[in-house]
Amino acid sequence: MRGLLEAQDALRDRFDDFRRALDRRDEEAYRVALTDFHGCLRRWTEAEERALLPAVLRAGVPGRDPRRELRLEWVQLRELTRYLLSQVHERATVADLLGFTENLARRLTAHESEMESVYCPAAATELTPDEWKVLQEAAPEP
Repeated sequence: MRGLLEAQDALRDRFDDFRRALDRRDEEAYRVALTDFHGCLRRWTEAEERALLPAVLRAGVPGRDPRRELRLEWVQLRELTRYLLSQVHERATVADLLGFTENLARRLTAHESEMESVYCPAAATELTPDEWKVLQEAAPEP
């Protein structure tokens, strides 16, 4: 489970880099940081969908529908990030960017909480060597 949470922490670090640059109003830095976060988020969530979800489904999570819940979270995170990136490229006002950023921060925090408390523990003992490899190859660098 440690490797899963480390990847999640590395992804959070990239998001926080974007937030700090946006708070400084350093347009070039927040554009680069958000582009980096978006790429890492896509790679990681796509790998989770291919490798983590099957392990979670094998483990079973009573009272939950992991396929629906996780796919919804992944789509929401990717789409909100993509939209925020489009707004950055269109030079939206900082006030607008801050609003979208806060929304993304809340969704990311909720997702991290669910992954840490429910889905990673369920998947950790079920992941096959091939699934671990998929996740390791997609994990953001710390």
